Amino acid sequence: MRAQLYALRYRLSTAAAVFLLAAITTGILGCSVFGLPVPETFNERLAAGYTSVTGVRNSATALLDSGTLSSVDGLNVLDQTDNARAGLDIARQIHTTNPNAGSEKLTAVVAGLKALNGYLCVRRDGKYNPDTDVCVVGGRP
Repeated sequence: MRAQLYALRYRLSTAAAVFLLAAITTGILGCSVFGLPVPETFNERLAAGYTSVTGVRNSATALLDSGTLSSVDGLNVLDQTDNARAGLDIARQIHTTNPNAGSEKLTAVVAGLKALNGYLCVRRDGKYNPDTDVCVVGGRP
């Protein structure tokens, strides 16, 4: 009985994490697909970047828990999200004195997060659209 409860909890937590990533990715980075407002200001884009870091970490955790991602690969993704978060912090600092440079730094960091999201999508046997940053797994975004 205890093993069955643990297995059910594990499946539910994995499904919830994958759903959360899909919702975050679709809601923040793929807004234009659904006619929703796209983050335009620096602060909106920065907030979307921090949200993406969380989404990528949650997705990697779910893939690691399900055995789809190796522990070495999971640690690599974690390191990359740590670097992305640091990059977002630096972009925020730079933006206060040089808005153009801060914006370019932010654009570069978000591009890296999109690449990570695409990689994790493929690991879930999904099809990734880099233009909309949406992952489709089994015919559903």
